[in-house]
Amino acid sequence: MNPTKPAWELLGEEFVKTYYTTFEHHRDQLIALYSPDAMFTFEEHKAQGQAAIKEILTKLRFGSIQHVVTKVDCQPTSDSGIIVLVTGRLKADNDHPHGFSQTFFIKPCNNSYFICHDIFRLSIHDM
Repeated sequence: MNPTKPAWELLGEEFVKTYYTTFEHHRDQLIALYSPDAMFTFEEHKAQGQAAIKEILTKLRFGSIQHVVTKVDCQPTSDSGIIVLVTGRLKADNDHPHGFSQTFFIKPCNNSYFICHDIFRLSIHDM
């Protein structure tokens, strides 16, 4: 097995670092990572386009948030995009940590990568 990671995997991992750092410290700037017609699912909320996505992101009801990423899996697509699956734990305000998964489809545009699709889901089990 080759110990060197392929470029698409390194790009996916770097994207994840950028995304969660921006989410935790500058959520108002997060929309710049989305393509103009991006699709977004955050739990039961669905949106398409930067304005609709920004509306959902700005209405999230927590002051502080921390993402602890446990695994990032990446796959290249035939059109030079990257599918990125993130699993980890999320802690918002004084709530106890919850597991989460988030899947991104990012594509190159103007010498950078932008989110085309984003699906987020908490891993909460009702008992």
